[in-house]
Amino acid sequence: MQSVVVEAEKYSLTTGKGSYTLLGWWRFCYLHSFETKQHTIYWNDKVFSGTSEGPEMVRGGGLLVIGQDQDRMGGGYTFSQSLNAVVADLRLYNRTLTNSEALDFVSCKETHLDPQPLVSFSDFKNNWKIEGSVNIEDLNLADICQKESSFLIMFPEAWSFSQAVAMCNNVGGSLPVPISARENEQILSFLNPYIPYCSDAHGYSIALGMLKEYETHSHYHYKSGENITYSNFLYRRDEDSNCVAIAVTEDDYGYWYYSKCDLELCTICNFTSVTHLKVRGLCDESLFDTTYLVLGESGEKPVFRGFSNSQLQWTGTTWTLTYLPENNVKATMTTKFEDEYPVGLRQWITEGDRCSLQQGSSQFLDGQYTCDDGTCISIDHRCDLLAHCPDLSDEINCNTVKLSETYIWELPPPLPDGSPTPVSVFVNITSVRDVSLIDLSISFDMILVFTWRDPRLTFQHLRDNMDQNPVREGVGVWHPEVFMEDGDGSSVDVQVRGRQTFVRRVGPPNPDIPTRLKEGRQSINIQIYPRTVYTMLI
Repeated sequence: MQSVVVEAEKYSLTTGKGSYTLLGWWRFCYLHSFETKQHTIYWNDKVFSGTSEGPEMVRGGGLLVIGQDQDRMGGGYTFSQSLNAVVADLRLYNRTLTNSEALDFVSCKETHLDPQPLVSFSDFKNNWKIEGSVNIEDLNLADICQKESSFLIMFPEAWSFSQAVAMCNNVGGSLPVPISARENEQILSFLNPYIPYCSDAHGYSIALGMLKEYETHSHYHYKSGENITYSNFLYRRDEDSNCVAIAVTEDDYGYWYYSKCDLELCTICNFTSVTHLKVRGLCDESLFDTTYLVLGESGEKPVFRGFSNSQLQWTGTTWTLTYLPENNVKATMTTKFEDEYPVGLRQWITEGDRCSLQQGSSQFLDGQYTCDDGTCISIDHRCDLLAHCPDLSDEINCNTVKLSETYIWELPPPLPDGSPTPVSVFVNITSVRDVSLIDLSISFDMILVFTWRDPRLTFQHLRDNMDQNPVREGVGVWHPEVFMEDGDGSSVDVQVRGRQTFVRRVGPPNPDIPTRLKEGRQSINIQIYPRTVYTMLI
């Protein structure tokens, strides 16, 4: 969202240019005087004012539609022109509000303006006709005006501490760490509806994101390492345990206790910003969105809402990706267990889409690589000869060179003008083994380095250090043929002790292509450096 557009009759005003974050409350008040042509817009903490041409009045006798564009009177509705948001309050007055009245509204102060508004949500169910996918809920003023950007999402599966940490990290969140009585109470209020999902013989408790320091008996944040000064322990049972949980049972409601880190509990993740789920493997013609937001729950599991037309949610037995304008267009994930989530490499069955998503992967943060099990690691760890994924998938399919089906390794790289392929040669004589004056021969070791470019090849996972970009043996790429002779044109004895081929990175990688299943860095037209060690007898 880059601007605010206000339209009345043939009058249109665009203002408030800037960048606005998603999943945050926007408080908006628009004042317009049809007599003076003066307008003022109050947008959260910003104020825009000016003068512009417009109608003499807004005539009555029509329809007021909220959340949907009309192409004709009371109709012509399309899904792409509907509002994907929560409208918490709406008021239309037949007079221009004063500056202080408008500021009170956008500052979330209680307002009792006289006269009462012509239009409001005060009697929503009786005064408004509801059509389409609309949910009605009760909100308090404090809900609308809260400045905290963090929110909680429940994952009802029973996981150990390490598994819970991995899942929260995979979806861009972290385990909650209350640092005050107020935040502790907020967690409890959030947990109450989920007690039926997570209660067992041990009661009901949720892991917190803090660990115990044995020597000082202090507590620190599991991710940042910062000390936690707030404490809410009722008693110190399981002193030998390192993890902390919050109890939601009748006897110790809201208090903390030590728990074993391998104890499997339900998990909640705390989000301080909106995270994006990137779906890979879709073709360019697909109807499904490629970017999704983590939004609330459906039933007891999270919902992932697409930027435009799609929604990914748990449907009781599996995860289903739905194209909202047409219910017959969907993709279902093949699951083996109920605790599987649509992160990592998954199998999908597609119905009605323009192309098939038979296999797809998803990840959250740019600059990261998604392991097959959904774990996120830095893209720099991909194919660095050290396993960082729990399932070792970051070191699979790490060939530096990709050959096309039409590549012929016997043919040199073609040039547009048909001239020979340029090859640079570097010779380094490392040692002289023997000199014979009797048969006039000399034996020495030398290293030959050839350099050329081959635009037919595609390269991936290249690093700045050329020695980390070897071309694996058996990969058939073109090499210049080497012939050696002495000054008289006679052949010489050559013993090859070894040959290695490396790729030198000379520029940034190409932009990522979301249609590929896995994240990676690919480039073309990079220099190749074969390095051969020869022992020669001349």
